[in-house]
Amino acid sequence: MAIGLFKLSKTQRNTLSIIFYVLNIIEVLFGLSITGTSIYVCLAISPMILTEKAEIDFVFVVYIIFGVNITMTWLIGLKICQKCTNQAHKKSTRSLLLLWYCAGTNMIVTLLIITSMSRKANKHIIKSMKNSLQGGMESYLSDSESKETIDKIQYNLECCGYESYKDWYRIEWMNDKIIENKARQVEELRLDNTKFTLPVVPWSCCKVNFPLQCLHDPLQQRIYTNLWVDEPETVTNSLNTEGCLKKMRSPFGKIIESFTLIISAITILHVITILVSRILYTSCRNAILLYDQEGVAPGWLFGRGDCGYARGKTLTEIMGITNEILEQRIIDEKRKEKVAKEVKTKSKKSSKTDQSRHTESSKTTTLFDGFKKFGKKSKRASANVAEEVLLETNKE
Repeated sequence: MAIGLFKLSKTQRNTLSIIFYVLNIIEVLFGLSITGTSIYVCLAISPMILTEKAEIDFVFVVYIIFGVNITMTWLIGLKICQKCTNQAHKKSTRSLLLLWYCAGTNMIVTLLIITSMSRKANKHIIKSMKNSLQGGMESYLSDSESKETIDKIQYNLECCGYESYKDWYRIEWMNDKIIENKARQVEELRLDNTKFTLPVVPWSCCKVNFPLQCLHDPLQQRIYTNLWVDEPETVTNSLNTEGCLKKMRSPFGKIIESFTLIISAITILHVITILVSRILYTSCRNAILLYDQEGVAPGWLFGRGDCGYARGKTLTEIMGITNEILEQRIIDEKRKEKVAKEVKTKSKKSSKTDQSRHTESSKTTTLFDGFKKFGKKSKRASANVAEEVLLETNKE
């Protein structure tokens, strides 16, 4: 008994081969999109995230590898589409098709696992980013490397703090070694009596396009100190108030989500491709077995002759034709092959005859030219002899 039986005409098989071809092209485009996006992240976005660059690069290098594999696998699928249409009767086509199914399925399963792991890795990277930013802010004045990293992130991403600019107000990143904590102005600006916190942020928090002077440090900008109390909106307008963590995690979260959707689409298309290619291959193969490649032939997902399965209806029973009709088709096919061989043989003989005639004519032409040259030489020789005799007679 055949599972998923379809009777397809020559036109329907051609249409199915076009669908198979288009599905492979879509899969190739998905593979190229994964590869291209991952390369862009590693080259353009990752260098901006100084704190977790190694972890991010590792995740997207894995995606690059599998994106290339997806592209190559479904480029091979384009060749398999041609073999299913034109060489379905060969054992190599069946073996190649089965190997392609296994390779594609294995890749899809691996990609699904990687996608699930990358979502978890994304959460870990975000948590690690927050800890790195917080640690860098706490050691901003004591560690030059941390200061450089935080300034680069805040300036390039136009952000401040890890969640908002007020994170700098809550973290004890300044101490009494740098600032005299008992000064009157410091006591007035101090936000918490239990912790040494002040409404001060680094210069890298300033808006680049702000038309006036950036208000980021009331201790240094003493003439504007009253603005922190009287006009706090003016202060915030000069600063980037959005936190860096949101801007750092936003592109990676979106890319991981888009990869999840793409890989889900690849999985669905892979299943559809297997079904389409299976029906196309069996229909083309059965058309050859029925000696009627231009007519209707059954195609199925699984049936007689697959994996040693020998039960169910035969091809003649499915198509409702007798063995006499099939034998007549075989005779007609052999007659056509015999006529084709005879025509081929005659064409070869005629081409050989033409070649021999051309060779003989060329030989004749060569011989005639030889005689012509010989005649010219003999005339010259006789003329020379006559001249010599005449000279001797004159001397005498």
